[in-house]
Amino acid sequence: MKLNIQTYHKLAGKYLKYQFSLYPMRFTISHELQIAIMQLHQSNTDTMFSLRQVISLKNVNDIYCLLRSMFESVVNIGILVSAKLADGARRFLDFQYLEVYKIYDHLKQLEPDFVNKVYSSQAIKLIADRRNSFISQYGNINNWCNMNLIERIRLIDKEFPETCSNKKFYEYLYCQVYRKGSGAVHRSSTGLGRSTVWTKTIFRNMNFIEPSPNIDHLVFASIHSLIVYLSSIRFVGQILEGKREEIESFYQKETAHIIAGKEK
Repeated sequence: MKLNIQTYHKLAGKYLKYQFSLYPMRFTISHELQIAIMQLHQSNTDTMFSLRQVISLKNVNDIYCLLRSMFESVVNIGILVSAKLADGARRFLDFQYLEVYKIYDHLKQLEPDFVNKVYSSQAIKLIADRRNSFISQYGNINNWCNMNLIERIRLIDKEFPETCSNKKFYEYLYCQVYRKGSGAVHRSSTGLGRSTVWTKTIFRNMNFIEPSPNIDHLVFASIHSLIVYLSSIRFVGQILEGKREEIESFYQKETAHIIAGKEK
C-alpha cells in the first residue's frame, strides 16, 4: 500500500472513531474479565494516538517499538477472549504481584534502608501475600498465562477465523511486527539499520554523512500498526453483546483493503 502521512492519519482517525462509536459497551462476560481486556484495549488506543504523532515525526525506530508493544497487548486480548485459559482474567490481573515482588526483592538486596522508605509494611505484606497466593495456584511462572508468545499466537490463529485467507495471519504478524520490533526495542545494529538511511555528501571538499528516515520501513511499520489496532478492535468485538458479527466484518473488510493497497 502506498501510504503517506495524510492517508495514515485519515485511516487511523477512522478506526479510532469506529471504536469510540461502540460505547457504551455492553459485555457478555464477567466484570473481572472486562477489566483485564479493556485495560489492554485502552492501552492500544492510547498507543494509536501516540503513533500518529511519532509517524508525523518520521521516527521509524520508535514506531517499531510502539507497534511491537501493541502487538503483544493484542495477543493477550486474543488469549483472554478465546476462553481457552481457565481463570484467565484473574491470572492476568494478579501476575502483577510477581512482577512487583521481583523489583522489591532486588532493591531490598541492594539497599534495604531505601526500600523501607519506598514501601510501607502494609504494601509489602499485600504484595507478598498476593504473590504467594498466585504461586500456590499457578506456580512461579515466567508470564501470566505460562505460554510463550508464539504458543499464544498459534492458539489465536487456530481459534479465530482466518484473515485474508491466511490461516497463520498472527504468526505472520509475529515475524513482521514482533521480531522486527525486537531490533528496535533492544537497539541492535539490525534494528537501528532499519530506521535510518545514511547518505554521503560532499560540501566544500569535506565529507559528511547525513541521516534521514528510512521511508520504506516508515511505510511498512505504519501499515502494520493499522492492522494490529484493527485486531484489538476485533477481539474486543468478540465480547460485546450483539456486535460480534458487525465488528468481525469491519475488521476483515478494512484489513483486506489495507493489504490490497486500497483506500476508501
